[in-house]
Amino acid sequence: MALPDARRAPPEQVLREIELARRSPVVTAVLDAADGAVFVVNAQRQIVAANDRGQLAGDAAALAGLRMGEALGCVNARAAGDCGASPACRQCGALTAMLCSQREARSLEAECLLRSELPGRAALELNVRATPLQVEGHRFTAMSLRDVSAEKRRDALEQLFLHDVLNTVAGLRGWAARVRRGTVQPAAAFERMDQLTGQLEREIRDHRALLLAERRLLVLEPAPVRASDLLAELEAVFSSHAAARERRLAIAPAPAELVLHTDASLLLRVLVNMVMNGLEASPSGGEVRVACGAAGGEATLKVHNAGVIPPEVQARIFQRSFSTKAARGRGLGTYGMKLLGEQVLGGEVSFSSDPERGTVFAIRLPLRR
Repeated sequence: MALPDARRAPPEQVLREIELARRSPVVTAVLDAADGAVFVVNAQRQIVAANDRGQLAGDAAALAGLRMGEALGCVNARAAGDCGASPACRQCGALTAMLCSQREARSLEAECLLRSELPGRAALELNVRATPLQVEGHRFTAMSLRDVSAEKRRDALEQLFLHDVLNTVAGLRGWAARVRRGTVQPAAAFERMDQLTGQLEREIRDHRALLLAERRLLVLEPAPVRASDLLAELEAVFSSHAAARERRLAIAPAPAELVLHTDASLLLRVLVNMVMNGLEASPSGGEVRVACGAAGGEATLKVHNAGVIPPEVQARIFQRSFSTKAARGRGLGTYGMKLLGEQVLGGEVSFSSDPERGTVFAIRLPLRR
């Protein structure tokens, strides 16, 4: 999708359109009849009327003249300096529905996923419907928004939980069957089954941690932990993990004296997500590298793979439920590392990706909280 014209209507035109919308019984009926939030926008995508239902963007009067992404606090609108100007906007369901409705003069529905800077609105998942309106010869578009975050989150977590747990259970059943048939030495089978049981426990704890973190109920248990011990545990997690088959995980030795004061279990979950992301992005025979270091009172742990994330995906990489994978319920790995790494552990999670250097996910943490 081509990005739209960024030019805005002159202030005097916006004021005339606001007054026109205020007097219109059609606009009034649309705003009053909707159960959720509604923005009415002009041809330049600026808000000329809104209701205050849904508690998505605050007082309707303060929204006049803004574009929808600006009203919702979209991080991409802020980064680009204008709603509709960022490469990520090409993937925006709300913008697509709005432009197509304006062009084709018909109602259109889409899903919109965005990260918001508004208080309490870190991740918004919206069902958006764009409907053309004619008022005294002026063309407007009514954008109705329904917050489906709760149901999307519940569906995503359920599907992801079932996917991961069933895969691990299938592995346990497979090894149990080999023991019954006598095709494997019991000691080797029991060792593998013990590893799979540990993996199953981690998956259950990870999902529980994500649910509690979203509700701000996750309790931090900080304690001194050696970086070398943390990386050894990370290596053990992937020593027989299915995602690491035909791929190499190379973990550089940590400085012997490097000690972090953090919740080791939660930090390990963040690193596991980073490594999983790297392994899934690597072809057969590919390598994922892990390294850590410290400077200026902070520790940094990095996970590198040779793949490249497309620019339009980079801008949405930390959005909940956004994923390039086809399976339902995916898209929580990068969101989870951001949520746990920043909101709970108090660090900073970031990434870089380009053809020359590949992709690096990193978490930076203070050595002491």
